[in-house]
Amino acid sequence: MGGWRAIVIVLLSLASVRAAHACSCSNGVPIQQSSERYRDRAVFTAHVVGLLGRVYNWDGKRLSSQVLAVVKERYWGLPWYWPRVVILDGSYPCDIAMEEAQDYLVSGRRERYGVLNVAVCSRIQLLKTAQIDLRTLDGTHCAAPGGTIIGRVDRGKDILHPNPTAPGVTLTLRDQGGKTYSAQSDRDGIYELQHVAAGIYTVDSRLPGDEYVSGGHITVTDGVCLENSVLIRGYDISGRLSPLPGATVKLVDAESAEAWLHADFEADGRFYFKDIPDGEYLLAVESGLQGWDHDFYYPGTFDRRQATHIRITNHRAQGSNEFDFKPELLPYVPIPVALDTANDAGKFYWRILLTTRGNVLTEQRWTPGIKFVVLYGLRDRSYDIRLWGDANHRRTSQDFCGSKDLPVTAKPDMPLIHVDIPPDCR
Repeated sequence: MGGWRAIVIVLLSLASVRAAHACSCSNGVPIQQSSERYRDRAVFTAHVVGLLGRVYNWDGKRLSSQVLAVVKERYWGLPWYWPRVVILDGSYPCDIAMEEAQDYLVSGRRERYGVLNVAVCSRIQLLKTAQIDLRTLDGTHCAAPGGTIIGRVDRGKDILHPNPTAPGVTLTLRDQGGKTYSAQSDRDGIYELQHVAAGIYTVDSRLPGDEYVSGGHITVTDGVCLENSVLIRGYDISGRLSPLPGATVKLVDAESAEAWLHADFEADGRFYFKDIPDGEYLLAVESGLQGWDHDFYYPGTFDRRQATHIRITNHRAQGSNEFDFKPELLPYVPIPVALDTANDAGKFYWRILLTTRGNVLTEQRWTPGIKFVVLYGLRDRSYDIRLWGDANHRRTSQDFCGSKDLPVTAKPDMPLIHVDIPPDCR
């Protein structure tokens, strides 16, 4: 072990200066050679042979955010002249812990000779759990036309803990126009949907029986694989509220209106409750929309005296277990907005804002290739829509650019509203 110790001393001295990165990151792009995100990374497999930094003990395992590893298979970005023994450094700023005596699929940034930064969006992971990235490594799964959605289907409590995979599960996804696409998980519990057009897709959460899938929105871009792993859960009662960002659905005591449980709210607008104590409840919605100041009760009223009482016995509701709010009674409406990018010179990235009296109520960032974004307003209220662009390169003559306000009134079944890029922003 004397030779190993000498290598460790040299490499640790080279690792003393680290580049600063933001810690918070969610990287849903699997490792793929066709993606610019990974072209400057070193991608390889490695076996951890020693822990160098502070050692953690978790669930009977020994982990550290600095480890000594032996390179096994090199894919790209790690030159032949680099040593076979390297330091994987996940200590700053995110403290990414790696397990002793385990194999990893590594995507890291080369810092000093023999040292790789694997913190911050690197997607370093145990080789035995890297089935998705091992499929997408060469980029063939991700090639255009269109993009690819790929993910694991698990059945368990939450996505952060080991869960049994769920093979043979059929998932339904919808594009912004409502067109459906189906994909089935294979024997490894992985589903894949290739060559779908760029745009936003939503997973239908309902499954047969008393189960649902927690999925979300996926923004697909051409020639890129995106991971959207999902989790199957059970539920006691469910219902539908058309998607409303920031909304909270809760069961409250029928007498005191004290909140008992909050629902899991999915991207397709359905909500789910699990493990409900026996009792009599009202189903209520609260929202962050400006002007929405009180709870809104099922099936569609601000008056608690007119709300439907729900009696729960043995975690089940008497009668139906489905409680869909009536869309025509909801106090808010979606406002769909599309950006005409025909004259976009690419100098700015765009946000579409909903404002009132100059105050921004909500906003959506525009992603190239999508059909439209959806803003939400209270029924019959007047608003303004504004386009705002921030410069992609701060050294240009314009740091930002904005449009004039476009007045709208929130009405049910609003047609698609088109906004144009101002001439002086092109």
